[in-house]
Amino acid sequence: MTVVSVREFAILTTNSVESTLDRATVPAEDFAWLAGLATTADGTAKPVRFESPRTLKVLNLVGVIRLPSGLNLEILPKHTEVADSLPNTRRLLFRMIAAAHDIPAREAELTDLEVLNRPFTEWMAKAFVGQVTQLLRRGLRSEYVRVEGREPFLRGRLDLARQLHAGPAGQLDFHVSHDILSMDRPENRFARATDTWRIARELSTLLAEVPLSHDVRSDLSRWRDDRMMAHYRPVRALCELILTGLTPFAVSGQDQALSMLFPMERLFEAFVERSARRALPDHRVQRQPRTHSLCHYNDRRWFDLRPDLVAHRGEETLIIDAKWKRLHSDPTLRFNISQADVYQLHAYGQTYLAGDGELHLVYPRTADFPTIDGPLLMKPGLRLYIRSIDLETGALSDLVPSGSQLQAAAPPVTQTN
Repeated sequence: MTVVSVREFAILTTNSVESTLDRATVPAEDFAWLAGLATTADGTAKPVRFESPRTLKVLNLVGVIRLPSGLNLEILPKHTEVADSLPNTRRLLFRMIAAAHDIPAREAELTDLEVLNRPFTEWMAKAFVGQVTQLLRRGLRSEYVRVEGREPFLRGRLDLARQLHAGPAGQLDFHVSHDILSMDRPENRFARATDTWRIARELSTLLAEVPLSHDVRSDLSRWRDDRMMAHYRPVRALCELILTGLTPFAVSGQDQALSMLFPMERLFEAFVERSARRALPDHRVQRQPRTHSLCHYNDRRWFDLRPDLVAHRGEETLIIDAKWKRLHSDPTLRFNISQADVYQLHAYGQTYLAGDGELHLVYPRTADFPTIDGPLLMKPGLRLYIRSIDLETGALSDLVPSGSQLQAAAPPVTQTN
């Protein structure tokens, strides 16, 4: 598999250039195909835009695109000014996708992929096969399914209505309904539907008794999440990601499941959310509530205000917003904090906190992340704190309400022997 790896905002060209994470050469047919994506006006997210007539600029969608030539274009996060090593950058993408979609991320699996230099789609396939292997070891769940039919002997319950209305030929048989124990249930059909089974024939043989899913969304809606089905949960996350089109962009065609992109901002928001829930275990954390809006017109709400996270504990409320931007240490340039972001947080503070409380802006931690002593004072009682999150461990800096004894905690990574 040929992979060209770049990161957000990299330049793509047909000219022969030295390949780095910020610049790469692609074949002319692939360039033309990507240029077509840049010029479409269908309202969908675009992975690239024109930088000049002969160059394209990658935007902030990360993941993998299968190009017409068979080349895989891997787009990775840009979290440092100077290009980091490919394994470290790829590992960061794995971690964020795992956090955003609740996929178990084992340290050994991430290390293995770094060594083998494989893109994240193969990590997803390997993770899925591993989870289903664990599922099979614990045993597939079966359920009783009602079957109706004509039998030469009495079995189960006699259907009197059908028996009385049967013609002379039908009187020779019994019209019955009975239950059989079957593995034909939505959770099993959903797990078998993915094309990963083509590279996992042994598992496919073990699941041969389970019929294929003909409607994955319907099966997903009927997926049970009770105590008896708890060990299916890791498989569901990967199945849902692969099969239901959760990504904002997927290349059409036979390789659709292997070509997917994610908005970097959403991945970072989910990464911060997971860490915030662990850092604030005594709080009730809501993601993007629609409690308030900027204005009303004819009893209709216009322009919903939706902070990334709102944490409640008793009378205490915190607003947490995540921004995938790099700050720097120059105070004369306001540390690169966007005025629009501060306006946004001010609106949250006025509506959700009634002008009195704490707001937190969370940015990725970098080598030159500024040291900001104390909050930005918006008005008496309304305070905006600039926080950072460690992209390696997920540890949040000082996400502790004033007067609270809570300690920030990093989400643990599962260790394997």
